[in-house]
Amino acid sequence: MPELPEVETLKRELQAELVGKKIKEVFPFDPKLKEARELLKGEVKAVERHGKVLIFQIDDHLLTLWLGMSGRLKLGDPDLPPRLSLKFTGGTIHLIDPRRFAKIGLQNGLPKGIDPFQREAAQFLFQRAKCIKRPIKSFLMDQDYVLGIGNIYACEILFRAKINPFLPTCNLEPEEWNLLFKIAQKVLEEAISLRGTTFSQWRDLYGQEGLFRERLMVYQREEKPCFRCGTLIRRELLQGRGTWFCPNCQKED
Repeated sequence: MPELPEVETLKRELQAELVGKKIKEVFPFDPKLKEARELLKGEVKAVERHGKVLIFQIDDHLLTLWLGMSGRLKLGDPDLPPRLSLKFTGGTIHLIDPRRFAKIGLQNGLPKGIDPFQREAAQFLFQRAKCIKRPIKSFLMDQDYVLGIGNIYACEILFRAKINPFLPTCNLEPEEWNLLFKIAQKVLEEAISLRGTTFSQWRDLYGQEGLFRERLMVYQREEKPCFRCGTLIRRELLQGRGTWFCPNCQKED
């Protein structure tokens, strides 16, 4: 699923390509997206991001695009059959979505969490997490607390912060929250600079893969030596999701 770095990558590319231009025609090839034919027509005034959601200001209304499990946007010729295509002044953008979970609609019901790049994120979450005993990894992935972080980046952030993913959220002290979000911002910024992470389907607006996969230190590296200490990376399930960590560097105190 596209996470914050992938969606931020698309946002920046769409700002360069679409803002100030007019969407002239919309072709929904999937009946589930037929309402987009009228909603998407008009001049694109702005493109923003809220967590994993893209927000378009078209004329005087706001639209959201949630990419789901496999959604992405492609400028120019589609590399797979699109669910929807929109023709604008300057080209055509296609919604590629093999699993057909992407959703387009008027802005409502957005997740209420805080963006990791907001200055007050660490203090805000420390206050909210004081009585929460759930594992810190599942807390970081909950969009009602933290926006935009999914499985890949949660594993990578916690490894770099030397925090065990199973540690109860309420056990983190303020200084640990501050460190966690300094590292989170650094990891996410690095991933954005490399267009995110591609394993199978993700591509940016121009069809380029995300290269952050070459910087991964734990995700999908089970039974391989830790880059820090040489201990074999372990994979365990946490709420049904694969969770990768170093049992030595990320000891639970």
